[in-house]
Amino acid sequence: MRANKNVVMLKSVGSLEVNTQMQQSTDFQTGKFSSQTCITYLLGKTRVTLNVTLEDANVVHINLSEDSGKGSSANLYLVVTRNDRYGIICNYMNTKFMGSYDSCKENYCAPPLQDREVIRCLCRESGPGGCFTVVKKKDENDVTERVKAATYNFIVGEETMHVKIRIRKEGREGLKVEVEGPVKLTTEYMIHVVSRMEEKMESDQKGVSLVRNSKSQRPHDVNMEHAVDDRVLTQWGIDGRVKSR
Repeated sequence: MRANKNVVMLKSVGSLEVNTQMQQSTDFQTGKFSSQTCITYLLGKTRVTLNVTLEDANVVHINLSEDSGKGSSANLYLVVTRNDRYGIICNYMNTKFMGSYDSCKENYCAPPLQDREVIRCLCRESGPGGCFTVVKKKDENDVTERVKAATYNFIVGEETMHVKIRIRKEGREGLKVEVEGPVKLTTEYMIHVVSRMEEKMESDQKGVSLVRNSKSQRPHDVNMEHAVDDRVLTQWGIDGRVKSR
């Protein structure tokens, strides 16, 4: 196991503790490869954990959890597998929010799978927000060849901690996972990237309904020292000014 601990300085809050652990193993009986990457952010009482696990070379588990330390929590869990008909698919997704979390989600409903999806959340108690996106690369037969990028952005004021996950086919049956980051980006740049993604989602619907659900109440009790700024809230539709569609 490899472990790394860093302290990242952020403008709005000072220090953010970042812990990264990576582990790899091979089953000597089956020859199948497994790996796990765990990234943890500690910001005051807030704890964010991202686990990316490759199981038996052909199943990827992505488990993202946020805990405010004040009784609120958010969890996103995905299972990505290799499928003969659709290629690489996310065949299970579950989100769970408890306490003071607002959320906004845009995703596909059924095959043929949409190329992109976006899930966002904001904790009204502690202020920091999270944005998870998935972008897929398909061939001419609408089969997913790889998950071009699954990203998680932990947003704290003007800055964002960014992690990118890539999943592609490995051999005849397996999958390969690459985890890049975390790296620090500006929140303004993150907003630009997600906005471009949403524009692409709207133009690529092709008859498959785009699902969007959001709460319209702006979180007035956010700790503004750590809070996501108004541009993010406006884009996410959390403050009642939802973009027209």
